[in-house]
Amino acid sequence: MPWMKGYPYYLLLSGTISLYMGIFACRFRRLPGRRYAWVLLLLIASALVLTAAEIMASSFKIKLLMRNLQQLPLLFIPLFAYAAVRDYVSPLPSRFRRKLTLLSIPLVLDIAFIFTDPYHHLIRSSVGLVNTGGIIGIMVQPTLLSMALIAYDQVFGLYAAYLFAVSLRNVPEHKLKLNVLLLLGMLISVISSIALPALKITFTGFTVLTLLPSVAVVYFAVNRYPQLSPVPSVSDRLLGSAIEGMVLTDRNGVILSINETGEKLLTRMFGPVPFHWLGLSILSFLRQYPSILGCYENRQGGRIELEPAEEESLYCSISLIPLEGSPEEGAMLLMISDCSDQKRYERELEYQASIDDLTGLYNRRHFLNTFNSREHREGEGMAMLLMDIDDFKQINDAYGHLAGDQALVSFSRKVLNFCKNGAIAGRLGGEEFVLCLFARNEAEAVDKAEAIRRAVVGYTVMLEGGHSIHLTVSIGMIYTEDPDTPFEQLYRQADEALYLSKTNGKNKVTVGGHFSVS
Repeated sequence: MPWMKGYPYYLLLSGTISLYMGIFACRFRRLPGRRYAWVLLLLIASALVLTAAEIMASSFKIKLLMRNLQQLPLLFIPLFAYAAVRDYVSPLPSRFRRKLTLLSIPLVLDIAFIFTDPYHHLIRSSVGLVNTGGIIGIMVQPTLLSMALIAYDQVFGLYAAYLFAVSLRNVPEHKLKLNVLLLLGMLISVISSIALPALKITFTGFTVLTLLPSVAVVYFAVNRYPQLSPVPSVSDRLLGSAIEGMVLTDRNGVILSINETGEKLLTRMFGPVPFHWLGLSILSFLRQYPSILGCYENRQGGRIELEPAEEESLYCSISLIPLEGSPEEGAMLLMISDCSDQKRYERELEYQASIDDLTGLYNRRHFLNTFNSREHREGEGMAMLLMDIDDFKQINDAYGHLAGDQALVSFSRKVLNFCKNGAIAGRLGGEEFVLCLFARNEAEAVDKAEAIRRAVVGYTVMLEGGHSIHLTVSIGMIYTEDPDTPFEQLYRQADEALYLSKTNGKNKVTVGGHFSVS
């Protein structure tokens, strides 16, 4: 058969894939339900590669060595299959490792007997070569002792399948179908290995071929669908609260369980990660938020709101809940809520309450609040500029109120260009505007006021229908170096100066009762 020529290479390829899966699954080794899966995959990978080496070896001596080396992973695969399933279906007791060590003693003795068999023949009554379809391998006739030790080994595979089957009674409905498929894949390997002696199959490598379904089972259980475990997790208990992200971590910050919403929110907060969040340490990500990290490391419960770095970033709150008396001592539950919509709504309400809809400047109430909460600057005084668009009523009468609105918007944009270095601007009503800015002295404040007046004079507002208007502005200014001067006093003096600008020809800047150059 032509395909037989490539048979050892198929084994090598399968072994390489299993090895990759085992190395990848190693990152989950600290997670409940996945502590032993990576060992199982590496054992299967070793068995596949050593079988290929046996077939490809040219001498009987090397073939026999490869066959002997195969027995180490083959004997321990059922034991670690039991360990992996036991861990998968329920939390492991702290003494389980000790139990696993005791159970492995007969297997260690079996391996010792195999490598020393030429001296006592307790395990093999005869050893030779067998040729099946051009595939030459080692043929072994086992003794009763060998068969007894093999039977002892296979009990672990049967018991693992039994534990898996029993656990399905408590599996949530949404996990049942896939877990049944995993059980069937496992049964193929277990039943095939038990039936092998009765079938009298001498085909070299058949035993390891029956392990491939187990590779698929472990891959789907650990890597492809990490939330399949029948063990109740945060995702199951709080499935009805999917609007919140649930992240369960151990005392070292390793993520033990996470629901789908939690994965999405962590990805939005910290960016995507390779493969899964399970098994990663949350501490390296929380360093971006020292307030959360401090509470986490001190095992303090509480709720912390995170301000987004950008306007449209995720806005969320994180509740930290220490889990006392949990199987993983020092575990912490993080409940993450997406508050983005709520905060956007609040910001919209705040915007509507503080911003003039037409011009985008502060309205009168919010301007006063901002003015009263301003900080004083050392070495600088403050100037208040009251500004009034000249002949605004004539614009409305000649071109309509839409044109008047366009004029107000255009003027406001000019004023906004001067809102730098702590300056604040607002619309007090109609065509009257106010701008407060910092200046080192009155002369500097006058220069800034003149710059605004010139910017308005040199600007043409284009209206619909090809019409255009040229705006001018009258400005009344008052300068003070006293940071405690109340708004009402400044406003009254600036308003008097504005009145003088309007009555003395308009398009002027008046400072406290005398004119500046215009």
